Order: sequence, then C-alpha cells, then structure tokens
Amino acid sequence: MDTNLALRPIIKVLEDKCVNCHRCIAVCPAKMCNDGSGKIVDHHSDLCVGCGECIIACTHGARIGLDDFDLFMADLKKGVPMIAIVAPASAASFKGMYLNLNGYLKSLGVKAVFDVSLGAELTVKSYIEYMKKAKPKTVIAQPCPTLVSFIEMYRPELIPYLAPADSPMMHTMKMIRRFYAEYKNHKIAVISPCYSKRREFDACKLGDYNVTFRSLEDYMDAQGIDVARYPEVEYDNPPAERAVLFSSPGGLMRTVQRYDQDVMSRTRKIEGVNEVYHYFAHLSHAIKEGNAPVYQLIDCLNCSMGCNGGPGTRNRSKHLDDVEFLVERRQKAARAKYQKGGRLRQRLGKKKLEETLNRYWAPDLYKRGYVDRSAIFKSMVHEPNRQQVDEIYVRLHKTNASHILNCGACGYRSCEQMAVAIFNGLNKPENCVHYMEAISAERNEDETRQRLNAVYDHTLGELHKNLAGINSLSVTISETANYVFSSTSQIEQMVVGTRSIHSTLEKNAETVLKLNDSSQDGKTRFHRITELIDDVSTQADELIDACSVIGDIADQTSILGMNAAIEAAHAGDAVGKGFAVVAGEIRKLADNSGRQAVEIQNSLKNIKTLINNSKESSAQAANQFDTIVELINLVKNEEIRIKGTMEDQATGSAQVMNSLQEINKLVSRVKDESSSLRESGESIINEIGSLKVM
Repeated sequence: MDTNLALRPIIKVLEDKCVNCHRCIAVCPAKMCNDGSGKIVDHHSDLCVGCGECIIACTHGARIGLDDFDLFMADLKKGVPMIAIVAPASAASFKGMYLNLNGYLKSLGVKAVFDVSLGAELTVKSYIEYMKKAKPKTVIAQPCPTLVSFIEMYRPELIPYLAPADSPMMHTMKMIRRFYAEYKNHKIAVISPCYSKRREFDACKLGDYNVTFRSLEDYMDAQGIDVARYPEVEYDNPPAERAVLFSSPGGLMRTVQRYDQDVMSRTRKIEGVNEVYHYFAHLSHAIKEGNAPVYQLIDCLNCSMGCNGGPGTRNRSKHLDDVEFLVERRQKAARAKYQKGGRLRQRLGKKKLEETLNRYWAPDLYKRGYVDRSAIFKSMVHEPNRQQVDEIYVRLHKTNASHILNCGACGYRSCEQMAVAIFNGLNKPENCVHYMEAISAERNEDETRQRLNAVYDHTLGELHKNLAGINSLSVTISETANYVFSSTSQIEQMVVGTRSIHSTLEKNAETVLKLNDSSQDGKTRFHRITELIDDVSTQADELIDACSVIGDIADQTSILGMNAAIEAAHAGDAVGKGFAVVAGEIRKLADNSGRQAVEIQNSLKNIKTLINNSKESSAQAANQFDTIVELINLVKNEEIRIKGTMEDQATGSAQVMNSLQEINKLVSRVKDESSSLRESGESIINEIGSLKVM
C-alpha cells in the first residue's frame, strides 16, 4: 500500500470495552474498515471514512473519536503562539453563547479567534466563480471531509464532480495566512464538530490542531467551567452574513440564494448516513445511464443534523429544532447587521459584504485537489468470484437458499457481504448466527447420539417390562372377559326368572283381587243370614207366645166344654144329650188343641234353641269371616306391594341387561385392544431396535 495514501487514525477501539456485538459494523457505511476476525471488532483507519457513526452507536463506549485537544492544551500551557478558528456550529453546541466561547479561548492564551462563517462566505464565492467559468454539469459540495474521503476511497469516478475549492475552514485558514501577516507564525487550532476534519488538514497541509466541541465541553464539565461567565468577545475578522447557516443542512444552498433566487430548483439537498452514501454509491451509474445529474449543485452532509450534530458534538440526542433554533437566531442577527435601514442601506450593506469578500478572495488561492485513494481499498479488500463466495457459504453451512437469511446479525447488509469480509480475513464464521447454530448442532451430535442411545436402551428395557405387563394384563383381561360373559349368562337367567315371577305375581294378584271381591260379597251375605236368623228367632218367640195363647184358649175351651157338659146333665137327657155330645167334642177339641199347642210350643222351643245355637255359631263364623277378609286384604296389599317391587325389579333388570350388553361390548373391545396393544408393543420394540444410533 502507498504510504502517501494512508489516512490518520481518528477513531480508537478500547479493547477492554468491546463486546464484539457488531453494532459498529451495522451502522458503518464502509463496512470493510471493521475487522471482526478476532475477539473484538477492530478498526482499519485506511478504510474508514470517519463518519463517527460507530462512536454514537456503541453503547459500551468501546469506540472513541481522536482529536488534538490534549496537545492543544499542552501547547497553550507552554506558551506556543496560537490562534483559533471556530466552526459556525458553535452556536448550537454552546447554547448560543459562541461569543462567550471566544472569551474563554482567549482566557486560555489564544491570541485571536476567527469565524469560519466568513470562510463559508468565501467558499460560496469560490463555488459561484467556478460554476460561472467552467459551467460543470454538476458540482458536489465538499465542506464535509467525510464525504470527500468516501468519494476518494470508494467512488473515485465522482472526483471530477467534486467542487475544486476548499472547505470553509480551509478558506478561513488560507485567508489568515495570506491577509493576516501578524499571525503568520501562529499555530492554528480549529474548534470543530468533526473528527475527520483532521484528515482534511493533513491533505491540505494546513491546520495544527483539531479540537472538537465535545472535548471542550467534557473538559469544562470536569473543571467546573461555565462558559457563560466569560465575556462576549467578537471575532477578529469581519462579520459574515447568512453563511452562519453553513452548519445546518441546506446552509450552502441558502447562502447561494443571496446571489441566485432560483438556486433551490437546481440544488439537491441530501444528508444523513442512511441517504447520502446510497445516493453517491449509485450516482456514477445514473450518470452513465444518462439519468443524472438532475441538479447542478449537490449540497450534501454526512450527518442528518448537519455539522450541528457532528460526532464531535453532544447534540445527537437533542431535538433538531432545539439545535437549529440557535443557529437560525444567529443567522437573523448576522443578516440584520447588513440590512438595517431602507433599501439603500440594504444595498450598501450588501455592497459592503461584497467588498469584504473581494478583499479576502483571490483567484487560485482557494483551489483544492483530490486524491484517488481507491488503491488502498483494492489492496486490502479483494472481490471474490461466485465460486469463492459459494465455498464460503459451504463453510458457513449455507447449503441451500433457505440458509441465506440476510438477517443482519453479523452487522452486514447481506450474507454475501459477510462472505466477502470472511474472504478478506475481516470476519469469521463464528460471527454468523446460522453457522453457530449449525456448529452447535454438530458439537452436540455426539452427545446427542450418546443421549439417544441411552434413551434407546432405557426405553427398550422399559418397553420389554411394559410388554410383559401387557401380556399379563391381556391374560387377566381374557379371564375377566370370560367371567363377565359367564356372569352375564347367569344374570340373564335371573332376569328371565324375575320376569316369570313377575308374570305369576300378576296372575296371583288378579286371583287375590277376585278372592277379595268374593270374600267381601260373602261377608255381606253372611251378615245378611245372621240378620235373617235374628228375624227367625224373633218370629219363633212370637210363635211360642202364640202357642201359649192357643194353650190358654184350649184350657178355656176345655172348661167351657166341661161347663157345657154340666149344663147338659142338668138339662136332661133329651136336651142335654145332644148338647153333651157337643160339649164332649168341644172338650176333645180343646184337649187336642192344648196338646198340639204344647207339642208345637215344645217344637218351637227346640227350634228356638237350635236358632239360638245357630245364631251363636253364625256370630262366631261372622267374626272368623271378618278375620279372613282382613287377612285377604293384607294379602292383597302385600301382593300389590310385591307386584310394584317386581315391576321395579323388572325395569331394573331391563337396565341391567342393557348395561350388561354394553359391558360385554366394552369387555370385548378391551380384549381386542389388549391384543392389539401387545402386538403394537412388539412392533414398537422392533422399530426402536432399528433406530439405535451407531
């Protein structure tokens, strides 16, 4: 590599803080300036454009920017004659107290402080003069040294489009060296927002110290210094006008607008790492295709907040409006100095500014040339061919399209870019997620095989035990099934017997009901007979009484006949004889009637005795009949209860039969499944036997 093309390191890696997270690679627009092949992500300065994105992105503080603050402070203490130039972004970094910063710098021993904004005014004049004279297709603005480095290293074909004029800082330093003879032996300290400015000084061989705002602020905080306590001190050069906007995106364009109101329509304003590098990476191709340049002026900056948010500031975390507000406020104040009063005063103010610029501007004084540094990249990074990329993919275990994840975990935009880094020794397979997963799988393969074999042996042993248990269980299930089938047959017979008993009970119930009805009817009739016997007994008593009456009548008739015979005897034979005959007949009749009445009465008394005996027997029979009826009722009620119970039993028997049928089905299924399980167990053992990892 040509040492003349080497670039000063402006970023340092603190190895003890690097965790190899690759975040720095992810945000880096150059990628290959990072070396992830070791335990940390190292850094190649000769490939680094100096954007500082890795410093901002590293949350571990493993990357820091390098400037000349320590040397600057040491030389001031030694009394080295020194002046300073201050970037317009100082208004944003020091809360609008840029004049107080001048007072602080002079308190340190700085002899004079110049405003780079005036150098920006001279830069605009240089651009306009060049564009009028050369009439280029397009001009790429070059105040940003980071973008200049990118073009010189990675897109040298765009060098012809870079403005051949110095940056505002370089204009300021050359102006001092030409027009301020009293400071010709003084060293120049540049108070800037950017680490990569140091490289611009090296390239132009002008500028002794690059002191970033961040270093100044860190020092002030450590020493308890409040810049507001220092007096406001004006710059030692004439004031600038709207070029104080140069630190903000579009500041160049807005300054040129003073001369050309239509410049915005011919200017491409682009900034920020995510946009500007993609634009320049493909600009040359667009030019070849005839699609570019679209704009005559490309106003470009590396940082999305412009120089106000450069890596050498603390402003990256602040809101854009909070930062730019301070610059805009200064811009209004600067323009007011040249525009106070009416139109005439404004014209005079503009004329005065032009006279000032003309006084400090000279043809060819601020010319800038550029160096094609692509040889550095070409010597350090080689482009692999397709076969070589595929070979690296094989090393990364990327053997099919699904393995090309492009996940970005390695920090690169694609797997192919990672392959290029590995090809050039700038990274290693261990930083690829897919590779580590594959390697982890390989490393664990033996252990996995051993574990699988152990599992195999254990599983096979357990399966043999289980199969023995299954066989025993199958035998038990078969025996149980036989018992169930036998029990089912017996229960079915019991159910049939229950049904037969139920049928018999139903018939008996009908007979008992008929018997109950007959007994009730017999009871009723028996009581009727008893009542009739009572009636007969009563009538017999009446007949006996009647026989007594007849006996009495017979006795009286006999007396009457006796009296008649007596009377006939008294009457004589003629009259009394006939009457005596009648009286004799009457007495015979009376005797017969009395005798018959006695016989009848005796018979009736015998009958009455029999009736009384019958009545007593009937009463006893009636009581017994009542007892029989009650017993028949009890039998009937028990029959009804037994019948109900048997009906429930019959219903339950039907449910039992249904359940038994289901049990038989389940037992049959269990028996079949146990046989199938035994066969499956044997099959599984055979299959596992074939799976053992050798």
